[in-house]
Amino acid sequence: MICFLLFSPKDLIEGAQASFVDARFVRPTDRYTGSIVLYHIVRHRPYTGSLTQWLRTRAEAYEKKHKGTYIEIEGMDEQHFWERMENGRRPDAYSFFSGTLYADRLTTVPDLGFTYRDGLFQTERCLPYCYTGYCRLDKTPGAAHEEAYYANDILAARTDAKMRSSSEEDADTLYLDLRRAGDLIRYRDGFTLAGIEPIDSFTDAVCWLGIDRETDREKSEVILDFAAFLLSPESQQTLNALGLLSVRADIRNAPPDPVLKRVFRQYESVATVDPFRWYAEYDALCEDAALSLAGDPDAHTRFTNRLRECCR
Repeated sequence: MICFLLFSPKDLIEGAQASFVDARFVRPTDRYTGSIVLYHIVRHRPYTGSLTQWLRTRAEAYEKKHKGTYIEIEGMDEQHFWERMENGRRPDAYSFFSGTLYADRLTTVPDLGFTYRDGLFQTERCLPYCYTGYCRLDKTPGAAHEEAYYANDILAARTDAKMRSSSEEDADTLYLDLRRAGDLIRYRDGFTLAGIEPIDSFTDAVCWLGIDRETDREKSEVILDFAAFLLSPESQQTLNALGLLSVRADIRNAPPDPVLKRVFRQYESVATVDPFRWYAEYDALCEDAALSLAGDPDAHTRFTNRLRECCR
């Protein structure tokens, strides 16, 4: 026995010394190395925005922990995205807001074991990693408000806004997402005394991470690992500075500005939509919203029912 141990191969001895836990659960070191392309797609904002930069910063942090793996973040609006797809420029993964992609574009993903915030829609095709909410910003609290500015008809129809202004500067009241509201409060003198109220706890502005259906297994495993990194406390705790909220139930969101505290608290429990049904219903929702704002009661009923169905 002594002779056997003295002359046994080194790897055999090391294997015998490994614990059962190490042998069963530690990931193998032979993982995919190379580049993974992730498209970040937005609908209403410039693609050089803060969330694109946040993803790039997170990708750089991930790359430092996984030498030889590179996550290339490419930000774009929907028009540029569909032009790329028509030309056959398919990415490995997608970061997208609800209503941007259809389900068949993506492969199924496993449950990573996180406890998500109450009200976040769950689907096996993609993983939510952040969201934002909406608020009403009154430039002069208590004054008469005749004209409102809002980014889209769906938001306006939800708030029953009637008189629409063409610009933020001319409007008395603005209906905005939390990120834009925070920017105005911090950087525009005219908004320092503005009153801010949450519209409700509903949002369609949830950002998801999904894997293209044609991405191979090795790349898919890395993408899921990167998704877990985006969902880690280390990453999630950096979202609030952008006016975004963490999707994790165990992280308490802290608003970047004290005046947004009430709105942030309102969105701790959130109502969200099926991202793929939102894609299918979006054009009809916009049409009914516009008619509703013009005073059509039947359109308002259709709009309300469509909105309710998208949340189921």
